[in-house]
Amino acid sequence: MSDAPAQRPDFFKPAFIIGVTGHIDLDPAYRDPVKTAVKRIVTWLRQPSSPRDAKRVDPVLGAGLGLVNTPVLLLSSLAPGADQWVAEAATEMDPLLKVLAPLPFFKDQYLRASTFRQNGHARDEAAEKYLTEFPDKDTFIVRLAGDGDLDNDALRAKFESILEAAGHEEERHRRYAGAGAFVALFSNILIAVTDKPVGLVENELAITGAEAGARSIAVLKRRGVLPGMIPILPAPSWADSGPVIHIYAPRKSAVSPGDNSATDTGGLEIFYPGDRGSPEAAQKPAHGSGFQEAQELRAMAGHLERLNTEKIRVDPCREDRALIEMLPVFAGGGLGDQQDKPELAGTGEMRTSPDRIARLRRRIADYSAYYNVHLNRLKRLLFTLAFCAAFFFSLADSWEATAATSWLPEVYFSIAFGLTAAAWIVYFFFKKTAAAERCDNYRAITEGLRVQFYWMACGSGESVASNYLQHLGGELGWIRHVIGVAGLPHEQDRVWFNQLSPGDQLAVLRSIRTAWIGGQYAYFTTRVEELERRREIFTSYAHVLLWTGFVLFAFLVFCTQGAASLFFSRTISILFCCAGFAILALLFQASRSGRSAVGSNSSSAVNGEGQKQELTAQRRLHGWVDRLLSLPSILIPERARWSETGRLLINVLLVTAFTLILIGTIYLLEGVVPVLPSANKLGSIFKYLTLAGGVLCGAWVEVNFFAEHVRHYGSMASLFQAAGQRFDDCIAWSEKTEDAGNEAARKRIIDCLRSLFIGVGREALSENADWLIIHRSRPLEPVSV
Repeated sequence: MSDAPAQRPDFFKPAFIIGVTGHIDLDPAYRDPVKTAVKRIVTWLRQPSSPRDAKRVDPVLGAGLGLVNTPVLLLSSLAPGADQWVAEAATEMDPLLKVLAPLPFFKDQYLRASTFRQNGHARDEAAEKYLTEFPDKDTFIVRLAGDGDLDNDALRAKFESILEAAGHEEERHRRYAGAGAFVALFSNILIAVTDKPVGLVENELAITGAEAGARSIAVLKRRGVLPGMIPILPAPSWADSGPVIHIYAPRKSAVSPGDNSATDTGGLEIFYPGDRGSPEAAQKPAHGSGFQEAQELRAMAGHLERLNTEKIRVDPCREDRALIEMLPVFAGGGLGDQQDKPELAGTGEMRTSPDRIARLRRRIADYSAYYNVHLNRLKRLLFTLAFCAAFFFSLADSWEATAATSWLPEVYFSIAFGLTAAAWIVYFFFKKTAAAERCDNYRAITEGLRVQFYWMACGSGESVASNYLQHLGGELGWIRHVIGVAGLPHEQDRVWFNQLSPGDQLAVLRSIRTAWIGGQYAYFTTRVEELERRREIFTSYAHVLLWTGFVLFAFLVFCTQGAASLFFSRTISILFCCAGFAILALLFQASRSGRSAVGSNSSSAVNGEGQKQELTAQRRLHGWVDRLLSLPSILIPERARWSETGRLLINVLLVTAFTLILIGTIYLLEGVVPVLPSANKLGSIFKYLTLAGGVLCGAWVEVNFFAEHVRHYGSMASLFQAAGQRFDDCIAWSEKTEDAGNEAARKRIIDCLRSLFIGVGREALSENADWLIIHRSRPLEPVSV
């Protein structure tokens, strides 16, 4: 496995992307003012956000975006004029910007196009030399719709037929417009270097994308790229479209500053997308509808910077294994246990982008797990504080103060109030860290990167960013951005996949079926079982404790202290406690025998992947806390657990047992410890505690979304199970009916399996979006506890 990506310090830092479009015939005398304006924009991006510091607020762009530790990537087609001027300015910055060049043609063909040559002569020898010396590894071809299945040789031949031939002007314009649309679509900010306002389109063809003019590309950035031009489907609402920053620069032929509000060369204007109003109404943030979009851009930059400055320790060994774990076919040993199988032809080149995504996903998954641990600790702490506060409030309310202990109720109340205040202080401190938000966001990125990885591995050419969270605009656009920039460009992997032999293609698809479809089915199945068990545990706690509190309340109401004291002698109190513990012992014994029978039956019925699931399920809930919380499942026999009547009977027995134990304890303690309250008051304290415990158990089920997750994960387990069966059926059918030499039939099978993976990925993204919405709409707060 190549370790080159790990050697770059910014490898795991998703970049902020700047795009550039502009005229090619700008007056060379104005190169320096334009480059100065570009450097001003980059400085604004990296400037720490300090809106209150007037010296750090750009008069046009506003407060800086604070991208101090985030790499900035420039997309430029490297045409003469604006494209190259901006690229030169980017490489002169400290730290410099990485330039990535999406080209309309292969570089050698591009140099022969009319953009660089006219009548057989170079338009600009310096510009031609700049492109010639630009690194090939940082260039790629922008493929239009219909180019996805063409390899490089076929695409080169297609370009040769239209590059200089008469009658193909429209096709050439489409290639240029496609490159410009790609830049507009994937850039967070588009720099437009023109001699007129970007609000004036050159002609009506700009709306359809057939015009490659710089101002037309700027309009596409603000209004959105229409489907049908490039393979990646744009967001229908253009949710991630950032602003256009206009730099005025005159052409060689004429200077027309009167047409622009910025009369000095290099002057800046910023225009935000017009999807919330007309293009003419999209003005500077301080003047209208662009204010909200400016805030969203700032929030997106803040999230990106925060991701790139995480100090969480990660295991480099896990990152090195990330690619092979996600797709075993990329290992030198091939699939499964076939360690002597040589590496698939072409996968060395193909693995570059998947390796980058697998490593990044592994790292962000570790971030999410880290914050999830902290979030669970917060939940336990808040619930512990809430229960302790309820305990001391009950003591303050029910404690019988004597002459010697008259001060105790006030102390108990002060402690309870302090615990309540501590819960809010802990919550606000935790909220300041945004750990819950980071956990949810990083989990969403992790799932998006997982789907993007397998889409790239199967050569789909699809983009997760165009299929994910589109109905959730605003700051969540940064999640799509991270996923999109990690897989940029997406079409290359389809080309590499198509270069594999049919047998190797099937090997890759089989590996995806094992690692993704099978792995996710096992994960969701195990999670559903675990979540159902947890939900059953805390639901049982809630029902039993609440009903115990109600029964105890009724006992204290109808049985006065005096009458009860005459009846409850020391012996009877002991008998009550013994009866309660006897019921618990019987339930425990029935539970052990029931679990043994079920376990022996299930162990004989499972094999292969099912055995791995069972072993995984048996290792859950370790530690003394989890063992304590699993008490209801120990007390409930397995054979009666799935019966409504059985569960009701067991709950009645548990309520009876706990009530007997509590009543016996109340009268057993009476008179033993002089400082303790009377039996009636002690019963009130136990009553409050059982009611508070039942309520908190019910709240625990709600704040952990057990019911919602069981439903979602159950549907996903069913989806992946069905997908695995469809895959296996398709492979079995092809092996029985297709001729081994029928390449057309093999291609149909591969296209069918690829479509299956695309459909499964979209469903997985939809489920994850629903998961994110649920967690965002019901955040954890002390009130919910």
